[in-house]
Amino acid sequence: MVVSALAAYGVRRAVTSPGSRNAPLLMALERSEEIQAIPVIDERCAAFEALGMADISGEPVALCCTSGTALLNYAPAIAEAYYREIPLIVVSADRPEAWIDQADSQTIRQPGALGNIVKAAVDLGDSQDSDEYLWYCNRMLNDALATATSGPKGPVHINVHLTAPLTTETEIDPAEAVFHKIGIIAPAEVIPTETARRLALNLIGRKVLVVGGFHSPEDKLGKALAAISAIEGFRVIDEGLANIRGAMIETGPDTPIGMPEVLITFGGSLVSAKLKEALRQCGSIREHWHVGQDGRAVDTFRKLTTRIDFPAAGFFPRLAGALGHHVRTGELKPKLIAANQAPPSVDPAEWDSATAVATLLSAVPQQWNIQLGNGMSVRRALPLVAGGRFHRVSSNRGVSGIDGCVSTAVGASAAYGKPTLLIVGDMSAQYDMGALASGQVTPKMKIAVLDNGGGEIFRRVATTRALPERERLIAGGVKLPLRQLAESFGFRYLEAADREFLAEAAKSLAAENERPCLLRIIIDNEQLKQP
Repeated sequence: MVVSALAAYGVRRAVTSPGSRNAPLLMALERSEEIQAIPVIDERCAAFEALGMADISGEPVALCCTSGTALLNYAPAIAEAYYREIPLIVVSADRPEAWIDQADSQTIRQPGALGNIVKAAVDLGDSQDSDEYLWYCNRMLNDALATATSGPKGPVHINVHLTAPLTTETEIDPAEAVFHKIGIIAPAEVIPTETARRLALNLIGRKVLVVGGFHSPEDKLGKALAAISAIEGFRVIDEGLANIRGAMIETGPDTPIGMPEVLITFGGSLVSAKLKEALRQCGSIREHWHVGQDGRAVDTFRKLTTRIDFPAAGFFPRLAGALGHHVRTGELKPKLIAANQAPPSVDPAEWDSATAVATLLSAVPQQWNIQLGNGMSVRRALPLVAGGRFHRVSSNRGVSGIDGCVSTAVGASAAYGKPTLLIVGDMSAQYDMGALASGQVTPKMKIAVLDNGGGEIFRRVATTRALPERERLIAGGVKLPLRQLAESFGFRYLEAADREFLAEAAKSLAAENERPCLLRIIIDNEQLKQP
């Protein structure tokens, strides 16, 4: 019934980890004709790989683990999924209720263990031979899966108590175990035309700034924002993770915001602290509209006046159409000059992480997906990837942790099927190198590790850069045997320590099609390391 419910709600992949308590679930998943079971031993890696798969595919992905601490290893990825509104379905096997807190092995209090980082949690208690129990399970599964896949999407937890014998097979009447999906007629996800026209009238003649946080690429959203950005008085800023394209879309964290009267935001959090602070301090903003099905007030800039609880793709196309009724051709802005859209220049004579990332990305084909780590990786890359230069740009910016960057990229690569490049720092890479052993790495996976002797960002931000404890306890001297790791896991290994060698290595990385590739980029940070 559990596996049939997953399939009924669109789950096509389930990332599983081994165990005996979850053996019945593993058997059902492996024998399903609709769901692919993907084994990954490490539950933390498994959860982040599922996150990458769900993010890129746009489909819910299930996770299945045994009882005990296995479930707790899912927590970092589930938190990320919660704040990025990605539907991960956690299915955890559990011991019989009577044995919890009775000094039995692999037994903890699993119901509610993921607490505040799931949209819903259901506990399917000890199995009972009754129609009422099956009715209860059917209803709980519908509730959980509908919650995960509708409205603001997000992770849910289904805890299943299983009693021995676990793997004995017996004949059953299929009618007794069948899952019945409960249909839903949900509110429209497209804003009514009349409402859009009323809002458009409120914007005519005013200075309007639209700012996009991280968001999946959607053609109709991009086209609508491009049309809005062409109207006199309207501006659209994308840091890069909003994945929007258009000749007049302005990019980069250092873009001046001007003096807008109305701020309209959509998507997730911004990376640039400078941009966030500029919006908080801007005294000309009289109204702030936030677009999205967040289910709560998102008031990042302390100016929120209106919540527009529709998906961005259900709002901006209607707004663009409504504005088109009121804007004459003469009120369209002239095209931005190419210089305004050019990526920031770097000093070719200087060898640092900015030059390295710019050199690397200049060799990357446009159809590739780009996955970015956190810390300096995302900050160095965003000015260079904005404006829709690549197929898609993603990063774990829901919680902005470094713990699952490699695993997420592995899952994203498996779901995309074409080349995916992960740009990640050495500290983040060390945290998550277990992903290379997951068995899910494809020849399309490319990893570039910025080897800058630890957490470069801690040597730059005011909070930590002057601390005498910085190098030993915060920046963390990282010594990763990348060559040995790459060769052990079947990666082609490349290395570069200056701009000229990196240009050649990047070409080799882009041309490699037979096996995954790992490129170590050595950045000499001795000067930065000085207190």
